[in-house]
Amino acid sequence: MPTIRARALTLRRGGMPVLQDLSLELGPGLHALVGPNGAGKSTLLRALAGVLPPASGAVEIDGHDLWREPVAARRRLGYLPESPELFPYLTARELLRTANAVRGAAPEAGEELFGRWVRPAALDLRIGSLSAGQRRKLALVAATCHEPSVLLLDEPDNALDAAARADLLELLARWTDEGRLVVVSTHRPEALGERTRRLVVADHTVRAG
Repeated sequence: MPTIRARALTLRRGGMPVLQDLSLELGPGLHALVGPNGAGKSTLLRALAGVLPPASGAVEIDGHDLWREPVAARRRLGYLPESPELFPYLTARELLRTANAVRGAAPEAGEELFGRWVRPAALDLRIGSLSAGQRRKLALVAATCHEPSVLLLDEPDNALDAAARADLLELLARWTDEGRLVVVSTHRPEALGERTRRLVVADHTVRAG
Protein backbone atom coordinates (compact mmCIF):
# COMPACT_ATOMS: atom_id res chain seq x y z
CA MET A 1 0.00 0.00 0.00
CA PRO A 2 1.57 3.34 -1.02
CA THR A 3 2.29 5.72 1.83
CA ILE A 4 3.96 9.04 2.54
CA ARG A 5 5.14 9.71 6.08
CA ALA A 6 6.65 13.01 7.19
CA ARG A 7 8.04 13.19 10.72
CA ALA A 8 8.83 16.46 12.53
CA LEU A 9 9.48 18.10 9.17
CA THR A 10 10.71 21.70 9.10
CA LEU A 11 11.16 23.45 5.76
CA ARG A 12 12.77 26.83 5.18
CA ARG A 13 12.75 29.26 2.29
CA GLY A 14 15.32 32.02 2.31
CA GLY A 15 16.19 31.16 5.88
CA MET A 16 12.60 31.66 7.06
CA PRO A 17 10.43 28.72 8.20
CA VAL A 18 7.66 27.80 5.77
CA LEU A 19 6.44 24.64 7.50
CA GLN A 20 7.46 23.79 11.03
CA ASP A 21 7.58 20.49 12.92
CA LEU A 22 5.10 18.90 10.51
CA SER A 23 4.07 15.27 10.92
CA LEU A 24 1.86 13.83 8.22
CA GLU A 25 0.80 10.40 6.99
CA LEU A 26 -1.01 9.83 3.70
CA GLY A 27 -2.31 6.64 2.14
CA PRO A 28 -3.90 5.67 -1.18
CA GLY A 29 -6.33 8.10 -2.76
CA LEU A 30 -6.48 11.61 -4.14
CA HIS A 31 -5.30 14.40 -1.84
CA ALA A 32 -5.61 18.10 -2.72
CA LEU A 33 -3.17 20.60 -1.23
CA VAL A 34 -4.95 23.94 -0.93
CA GLY A 35 -4.07 27.25 0.67
CA PRO A 36 -3.07 30.82 -0.12
CA ASN A 37 -0.18 31.68 -2.40
CA GLY A 38 3.10 31.51 -0.53
CA ALA A 39 1.75 29.20 2.18
CA GLY A 40 4.17 26.41 1.26
CA LYS A 41 2.29 24.03 -1.04
CA SER A 42 5.04 23.87 -3.66
CA THR A 43 7.72 23.82 -0.97
CA LEU A 44 6.06 20.81 0.67
CA LEU A 45 5.80 18.93 -2.63
CA ARG A 46 9.47 19.63 -3.37
CA ALA A 47 10.44 18.22 0.02
CA LEU A 48 8.22 15.14 -0.40
CA ALA A 49 9.80 14.57 -3.84
CA GLY A 50 13.33 14.80 -2.48
CA VAL A 51 14.18 17.98 -4.36
CA LEU A 52 14.37 20.20 -1.26
CA PRO A 53 16.30 18.89 1.75
CA PRO A 54 14.45 19.62 5.01
CA ALA A 55 16.00 21.75 7.72
CA SER A 56 15.05 18.90 10.05
CA GLY A 57 12.84 15.84 10.10
CA ALA A 58 12.40 12.91 7.74
CA VAL A 59 10.24 11.72 4.84
CA GLU A 60 9.44 8.10 3.97
CA ILE A 61 7.97 6.89 0.69
CA ASP A 62 6.45 3.41 0.97
CA GLY A 63 8.57 2.87 4.07
CA HIS A 64 11.84 3.98 2.45
CA ASP A 65 13.64 7.01 3.89
CA LEU A 66 13.91 9.59 1.12
CA TRP A 67 17.46 10.61 2.03
CA ARG A 68 18.90 7.37 3.41
CA GLU A 69 17.40 5.12 0.70
CA PRO A 70 17.03 7.55 -2.20
CA VAL A 71 17.04 5.00 -5.02
CA ALA A 72 14.32 2.81 -3.51
CA ALA A 73 12.22 5.81 -2.46
CA ARG A 74 12.43 7.78 -5.70
CA ARG A 75 11.74 4.74 -7.86
CA ARG A 76 8.24 4.85 -6.40
CA LEU A 77 7.79 8.59 -7.01
CA GLY A 78 6.47 10.65 -9.87
CA TYR A 79 6.88 14.41 -9.43
CA LEU A 80 5.60 17.23 -11.62
CA PRO A 81 6.90 20.65 -10.50
CA GLU A 82 4.93 23.82 -11.13
CA SER A 83 7.50 24.98 -13.70
CA PRO A 84 9.33 21.91 -15.04
CA GLU A 85 12.60 22.42 -16.88
CA LEU A 86 12.49 20.73 -20.27
CA PHE A 87 15.21 20.56 -22.91
CA PRO A 88 14.01 22.61 -25.91
CA TYR A 89 16.49 21.02 -28.35
CA LEU A 90 15.23 17.47 -27.70
CA THR A 91 12.18 15.99 -29.35
CA ALA A 92 9.29 14.85 -27.17
CA ARG A 93 10.15 11.23 -27.96
CA GLU A 94 13.80 11.74 -26.99
CA LEU A 95 12.80 13.29 -23.67
CA LEU A 96 10.43 10.43 -22.84
CA ARG A 97 13.00 7.79 -23.77
CA THR A 98 15.66 9.51 -21.67
CA ALA A 99 13.31 9.69 -18.68
CA ASN A 100 12.37 6.03 -19.16
CA ALA A 101 16.01 4.95 -19.31
CA VAL A 102 16.77 6.76 -16.05
CA ARG A 103 13.78 5.18 -14.31
CA GLY A 104 14.04 1.70 -15.75
CA ALA A 105 10.77 1.89 -17.67
CA ALA A 106 10.09 0.47 -21.14
CA PRO A 107 11.65 2.73 -23.82
CA GLU A 108 8.31 3.57 -25.44
CA ALA A 109 6.39 4.15 -22.18
CA GLY A 110 4.24 7.26 -22.35
CA GLU A 111 4.49 7.70 -26.11
CA GLU A 112 1.00 6.40 -26.81
CA LEU A 113 -0.54 8.66 -24.16
CA PHE A 114 1.30 11.76 -25.35
CA GLY A 115 0.50 10.99 -28.98
CA ARG A 116 -3.18 10.59 -28.12
CA TRP A 117 -3.19 13.64 -25.86
CA VAL A 118 -1.55 15.91 -28.44
CA ARG A 119 -1.06 14.09 -31.77
CA PRO A 120 1.31 11.29 -32.81
CA ALA A 121 3.42 13.56 -35.04
CA ALA A 122 4.21 15.79 -32.04
CA LEU A 123 6.46 13.05 -30.64
CA ASP A 124 9.11 13.99 -33.19
CA LEU A 125 8.85 17.75 -32.77
CA ARG A 126 11.45 19.65 -30.79
CA ILE A 127 10.15 20.63 -27.37
CA GLY A 128 10.99 24.27 -28.02
CA SER A 129 8.42 24.31 -30.84
CA LEU A 130 5.57 22.96 -28.68
CA SER A 131 2.93 25.21 -27.14
CA ALA A 132 2.84 25.83 -23.39
CA GLY A 133 -0.06 23.40 -23.02
CA GLN A 134 1.70 20.72 -25.05
CA ARG A 135 4.87 21.11 -22.97
CA ARG A 136 2.78 20.77 -19.81
CA LYS A 137 1.25 17.55 -21.11
CA LEU A 138 4.69 16.23 -22.02
CA ALA A 139 6.05 17.04 -18.56
CA LEU A 140 3.14 15.23 -16.91
CA VAL A 141 3.61 12.14 -19.09
CA ALA A 142 7.37 12.12 -18.47
CA ALA A 143 6.84 12.37 -14.71
CA THR A 144 4.41 9.46 -14.54
CA CYS A 145 5.16 7.04 -17.40
CA HIS A 146 7.18 4.72 -15.12
CA GLU A 147 3.90 3.93 -13.28
CA PRO A 148 4.90 5.24 -9.82
CA SER A 149 2.80 4.33 -6.79
CA VAL A 150 3.10 7.88 -5.39
CA LEU A 151 2.41 10.91 -7.58
CA LEU A 152 3.12 14.52 -6.54
CA LEU A 153 1.64 17.03 -8.98
CA ASP A 154 2.07 20.79 -8.56
CA GLU A 155 -0.74 22.65 -10.36
CA PRO A 156 -0.92 19.97 -13.09
CA ASP A 157 -3.69 21.75 -15.01
CA ASN A 158 -1.62 24.90 -15.62
CA ALA A 159 -1.76 25.90 -19.31
CA LEU A 160 -4.21 23.09 -20.15
CA ASP A 161 -7.35 23.76 -22.16
CA ALA A 162 -10.77 22.44 -21.13
CA ALA A 163 -10.44 19.19 -23.09
CA ALA A 164 -7.00 18.46 -21.63
CA ARG A 165 -8.27 19.20 -18.13
CA ALA A 166 -11.01 16.64 -18.65
CA ASP A 167 -8.38 14.11 -19.76
CA LEU A 168 -6.33 14.94 -16.66
CA LEU A 169 -9.33 14.30 -14.40
CA GLU A 170 -9.77 10.92 -16.07
CA LEU A 171 -6.12 10.10 -15.39
CA LEU A 172 -6.43 11.14 -11.74
CA ALA A 173 -9.54 8.98 -11.35
CA ARG A 174 -7.80 5.99 -12.95
CA TRP A 175 -4.74 6.34 -10.76
CA THR A 176 -6.94 6.60 -7.67
CA ASP A 177 -8.96 3.53 -8.69
CA GLU A 178 -5.69 1.63 -9.12
CA GLY A 179 -4.87 2.29 -5.47
CA ARG A 180 -2.16 4.86 -5.99
CA LEU A 181 -1.41 7.83 -3.75
CA VAL A 182 -1.87 11.12 -5.60
CA VAL A 183 -1.18 14.55 -4.11
CA VAL A 184 -2.24 17.55 -6.20
CA SER A 185 -1.55 21.20 -5.42
CA THR A 186 -4.51 23.16 -6.76
CA HIS A 187 -6.55 26.33 -6.46
CA ARG A 188 -9.64 24.44 -7.68
CA PRO A 189 -10.11 21.40 -5.43
CA GLU A 190 -13.82 21.28 -6.23
CA ALA A 191 -12.94 20.21 -9.77
CA LEU A 192 -11.27 17.04 -8.47
CA GLY A 193 -14.48 15.43 -7.23
CA GLU A 194 -16.04 14.40 -3.93
CA ARG A 195 -13.57 11.60 -3.24
CA THR A 196 -10.75 14.08 -2.80
CA ARG A 197 -9.27 14.65 0.66
CA ARG A 198 -8.41 18.30 1.21
CA LEU A 199 -5.25 19.29 3.05
CA VAL A 200 -4.98 22.97 3.93
CA VAL A 201 -1.48 24.47 4.02
CA ALA A 202 -1.47 27.56 6.25
CA ASP A 203 0.19 29.01 9.34
CA HIS A 204 3.34 26.86 8.95
CA THR A 205 1.45 23.55 9.09
CA VAL A 206 -0.97 21.26 7.24
CA ARG A 207 -4.43 20.36 8.51
CA ALA A 208 -7.36 18.39 7.13
CA GLY A 209 -9.80 20.59 5.24
